[in-house]
Amino acid sequence: MRARNSRLSIIIVSVFAAIFLVMSIIGGIHDLTARTAPVETAVDGEVIEYDAFYALEVWVISHKLFGIIPTRQEYFYLTVSEDGAEQYLVMASKSWFDDNFGSDGYARGDDVHISAILRRVVSKNGLHTGEINDWLSESGVSINEYLYADSNYKTSGVLKIAAAALIVVIAALVITLVRLHALQMLNSKVGTAATSGLIVSILALAVILVWFID
Repeated sequence: MRARNSRLSIIIVSVFAAIFLVMSIIGGIHDLTARTAPVETAVDGEVIEYDAFYALEVWVISHKLFGIIPTRQEYFYLTVSEDGAEQYLVMASKSWFDDNFGSDGYARGDDVHISAILRRVVSKNGLHTGEINDWLSESGVSINEYLYADSNYKTSGVLKIAAAALIVVIAALVITLVRLHALQMLNSKVGTAATSGLIVSILALAVILVWFID
């Protein structure tokens, strides 16, 4: 019975690992190869490019692991082109805003070029369409309340590919350790190196997962 439960656990973990691997690869490739579309016709999953001369911080989402441990903050800005034709809610870093815009919200020098992938608001925990609608009605700003522009999409794509690679590395190291255990070589130099590599790989994967946890 114990052996059967062990095999079942291995199968379940393997299935979830395979699903995660495929989703990470697909998501990473999509982010890194997303097509650029005209801002007037762009839809979810496509990249838009435009120049902004003004930006205003409108939301900050603070993420906590298990609701306790702070992990990161995501900043959302209303960005506006000089002619007012392009107005988008953009997710970008705090340093991006500080480096490109003054305290009054206007661009430092030339307009700031923005390249970002459109994502659905409903898929972002902590950013709700209702709140955006309320804010829009109060401010009189005209933006798409169902989409936001993620300027960090290339970083996300790289991290997703890295997560997939780590899954493969972890699987290979686990197989290696199982074989070394069968040969009673876990305490050898190879076994020690494989164990260390497994620990480091798992920690690296955990860091990436925390980045994506909402």
